[in-house]
Amino acid sequence: MSIAEKSRENYLRVTNVLYPFSGLDKIDPAILAHAAARGTKVHKICEGIVSGLGDIGVDEETRPYVESFQKWWEKGVEVIEMEKRFWDDVNQITGQVDLIINTPDGLAVVDIKTSSRPSKTWQAQGSAYAYLAKLVGYDIKKIFFLHLSKHGKEPKIIEYPVDDYFFLAILMAYKHFYYKD
Repeated sequence: MSIAEKSRENYLRVTNVLYPFSGLDKIDPAILAHAAARGTKVHKICEGIVSGLGDIGVDEETRPYVESFQKWWEKGVEVIEMEKRFWDDVNQITGQVDLIINTPDGLAVVDIKTSSRPSKTWQAQGSAYAYLAKLVGYDIKKIFFLHLSKHGKEPKIIEYPVDDYFFLAILMAYKHFYYKD
């Protein structure tokens, strides 16, 4: 591990910054852990599909989410980056983008979700990812959340405006109220 990578080990993760605003602390920890494990598994399978490996690892619980993803994927998507981690050395934050794709309007950050409903933090999460990607030269024009269906239906595509300062304002509030150096 390089010195730069070592120094980044303690950077705040976007998802940790947003946690106090998410309402997830009100959900039974066992239910939350199960949902997180399912989401991780679905992400890995979708990553396999994008990589051309197919839908390896699908089981009865993940099948409908994967079918939902495939309905979107089969429309033809040009992936620029997949599961790419970005860093902001000034604010000492990091985040991992599920996908950056090319659209007719330019590059878009895409985050894959398996939750039962959208979260108020999604816009901030997307803004953070767009901000981080822009720091290293990606000209992000759109933010999409691909909300996969637990019934295998067409996923909902939820778009948010690209707003570099939205997440940074939340980061300032987080550091003021929650962060201990």
